[in-house]
Amino acid sequence: RGGDDDGAINPGSNLFVTGIHPRLTEQEVTRMFEKYGDVEKCQIMRDPHTKESRGFGFVKMVTSDQADAAKEGLQGEQIEGRTLSIEKARRARPRTPTPGKYFGPPKRGKHPSSTILRKHDSRVNK
Repeated sequence: RGGDDDGAINPGSNLFVTGIHPRLTEQEVTRMFEKYGDVEKCQIMRDPHTKESRGFGFVKMVTSDQADAAKEGLQGEQIEGRTLSIEKARRARPRTPTPGKYFGPPKRGKHPSSTILRKHDSRVNK
């Protein structure tokens, strides 16, 4: 509807890859996929604060046939102790980041309610 979202629909050449070991670089992942055709782009998703790998990313092959070959050839492969899982991405490119703060995944024990003392708490009314 209106607007030119030039990449919202995946023509079949963009792959969503999970199970990427945090030590692997985009160059190393690209080399793995190049055995099946030409890699147009490889992007490992990273935490915006720590810059650490989030363990998944996108690999865009030049053609959908190359993407199919890479998916078939690498699906379930064990790389650095992690199992690769490859699916056709729903979109041709990752979503554009929205403005605002990214707080990352929730941290255990950091929820504000965990620090509130309740009336029945033994630390209260001593």
